[in-house]
Amino acid sequence: MRIHHLVASGLLAFTIVSARAITLVQTTDPGYYNNDIGTLLNLSGPGGDGPTQPFPIYNDSTVTFVTAPDLSAASSILGNWLTAPWDLNSHWDGPIAIPNNWAVGTEVAIIYQFDTLAATNVVAKFGVDNGMFAWLDGSYLFGGRAGGGVGLGEYTLNLGDFSAGTHYLQLLLEDHGGSNGYAVEITADTFVPGPPVIPTVPDSGGTLSLSALALSALVLARRRAMRSGPRG
Repeated sequence: MRIHHLVASGLLAFTIVSARAITLVQTTDPGYYNNDIGTLLNLSGPGGDGPTQPFPIYNDSTVTFVTAPDLSAASSILGNWLTAPWDLNSHWDGPIAIPNNWAVGTEVAIIYQFDTLAATNVVAKFGVDNGMFAWLDGSYLFGGRAGGGVGLGEYTLNLGDFSAGTHYLQLLLEDHGGSNGYAVEITADTFVPGPPVIPTVPDSGGTLSLSALALSALVLARRRAMRSGPRG
């Protein structure tokens, strides 16, 4: 069973309980996406170009990063994505389908939003070439890099149970050249959708949002219907 828990559909959801795993997110499902980081984070961490350097490293050494990376070099691009992800800056797009490739040698950030009344045994499986870092509701969970290509399950995070409310899984994907790729599958044993909290994403194009356009069209249609109605 699969549900769409993100706000893209704008539909009210009903309680869902299943004896088998519910798929919450798959690769190319919608999320919030930031591909403006570029190479700002390159060589920003300790170790120069050694094995402890998160951005980037020019070999496929397997490393686990127990502390969060220093993102200060890209702070103006990422904004308050970890502290207030419901209020994103203009470098973010979404909800949009998350690409499974991005510009080689750069980093990108992703946010998945979960609006729920309850969720049990949430598990996130990833495949990333080359590395990734993960936060849940702004708290650092994991960082790692490994050799090889993209294999789903290369990194697995047991996120546990979600309490009622809106939760954000924040990801930073790292690449150091050649090629890259991304795959994800997030499941839960049970998931009870809640009302969506829609993050603020500034419209960099200066145009009306689709919802605003739809509302305008509805008002216009009602006015036309009133004008064309029977007259006494």
